[in-house]
Amino acid sequence: MRRTATTTGDRVAKILVCEDDDLYRQIAEVAFADGGHELSFARNGDEALSALRAGPADLIITDLVMPGKDGLEVIRAIREADSRVPILAITAGLASLKEPLLVAASALGADDVIQKPFRPPTLREHADALLAKAAAKNDGNAV
Repeated sequence: MRRTATTTGDRVAKILVCEDDDLYRQIAEVAFADGGHELSFARNGDEALSALRAGPADLIITDLVMPGKDGLEVIRAIREADSRVPILAITAGLASLKEPLLVAASALGADDVIQKPFRPPTLREHADALLAKAAAKNDGNAV
């Protein structure tokens, strides 16, 4: 599923949301409802990696616990391909596994992590921060 948003001046970012939970896909929709970015969705790691082979993303938001390839495998595959696309890892996981999963995601190359539950503004803040950091880095490399 893809939703294209309009923007009023800033570059439109392509955001891939890899999430198997309908509620958190809806949270992503609400978080970015004001426009400015193009969202695409994958329900598992296999779909996410396939989507990335079809075209690049400016930001990847991935759940860590999903059927099939999980978020850790997605992060590993992206970093093994030497991609520096920003990755935001999210998880609810089991209470006892939540923190270790987020630590593992960071160790594999996730740029930021959020524990579920969270609200749309939190997701938007983290995503915007990663996009701004990536834009600043790209502007610095252009000099």
